[in-house]
Amino acid sequence: MTGYALLVPELLVLIAIAWGLFSSHLPGRDRGAAYVGVVLVLVAAVAAALATAGQTLFGGALVFDETARFARVGTLVLAAVWLLWTAGRGEGRTREATALALFATMGALLMSCAADLVTIVLALELATMPAYVLVGYRRNRFTGLEGALKYFLLSLLTSLVMMYGLSFLYGVTGTTRLSEFDLSTAGTLGLLAMLLTFVGVFAKLSAAPFHYWAPDAYEGAEAWSVAFVSTVPKVAGAVVFVRLVAAIVPTAPIGATMVLIAAVASMVLGNLAALTQSDIRRMMAYSGVAHTGYLMLGAAGITAAGYGAAVFYALAYAIPSLGLMLLVAEEGVTVDDFAGFFSRRPAAAWGTVIMLASLIGIPPLVGFFGKLYVFSSALAAGLAPWVVVAVLTSVVSAAYYLRIVRSAFFAVPAQERTPLASSPAASIAILACVAATVALGLAAGPLLGWLGI
Repeated sequence: MTGYALLVPELLVLIAIAWGLFSSHLPGRDRGAAYVGVVLVLVAAVAAALATAGQTLFGGALVFDETARFARVGTLVLAAVWLLWTAGRGEGRTREATALALFATMGALLMSCAADLVTIVLALELATMPAYVLVGYRRNRFTGLEGALKYFLLSLLTSLVMMYGLSFLYGVTGTTRLSEFDLSTAGTLGLLAMLLTFVGVFAKLSAAPFHYWAPDAYEGAEAWSVAFVSTVPKVAGAVVFVRLVAAIVPTAPIGATMVLIAAVASMVLGNLAALTQSDIRRMMAYSGVAHTGYLMLGAAGITAAGYGAAVFYALAYAIPSLGLMLLVAEEGVTVDDFAGFFSRRPAAAWGTVIMLASLIGIPPLVGFFGKLYVFSSALAAGLAPWVVVAVLTSVVSAAYYLRIVRSAFFAVPAQERTPLASSPAASIAILACVAATVALGLAAGPLLGWLGI
């Protein structure tokens, strides 16, 4: 697949968006738009997988390399799983949620291919603006609106900071193409441009110390909204991050130190803060900060292997995290809500164990290989002391993840709870996350080879 046919996945997602926006005039009930979205997004994933690597469009503004193909397929499959769960559970105004999620998915697809500053900004805003609405989706919940407002204001501020930095980058390099950047003679202005750009990017990735919006926003939002916002755009965000690092840092080595400092701060602060949380949404917010730190550690080595490992790690984190948050949406948002979970839903409880084990980094699950590739690339780049920190913080993460397991298998619920009504579509979505967590771990090597990472 070459030429404008490379944009077939985006076209299919656009059709799904239109179906969601106008579904009240089309066949099918409220959930029909989500089911149509699942089909079209899965077809789009197949089309993205068939794209020929090494192609460009619009004078190089969009680049379709192996990394873009990996990120597009991963993003589309994650979006399809979320849509399937939403269709199965029907959380109300499903067609509106479908359209918003697909707008964000469209932005993530363009982010995966963006190789130009203007394209990056436009795609990034397209991916994040629908997320503001999803976070405050329940209009009658004050906490949700508060979280959405915090998310919007801080994201707006960091977008402005990032665009300020990008404008400096254009000023000192005279180009918006990432492949033409050279800061070796830019001096202090080049350093300022890089600092402002990375501040904005770190905030978008919820990396420390720019992560303060995430726990409040996640706590106020519905868990199923958090499941999407915290996972589906993650892979594309990682691609933009590594593309910027690869373009800027080789000619401005101090940038590697900035990335490394943010990575270590994220791993330490994220894991320590998550230890004290009883609300799983806040726990996963801080956990997400920590996982961003692992991802950034791979890129801090400034090697091609490290960049590939960082993008792979983003997907390795997103799959089990999406499945876990969908279960949280069904069972309750606190650790205590999972008391008696094994008695009510034993298969789902074992699925939870698998996904949490992957997030900890236990073999042979995908999370283990994600950390293995990141740590190996960092070791090869001479970052051994920081790899030790990463391993130690991974051990710390087991403490809070296993609290959920203890509650699910050994705690007695304060009052008996009736198991949820069966929803085949929602069950398939969660099962897909569990299966992918295992399967991608077993096939991690061939998968990376096929994708050229």
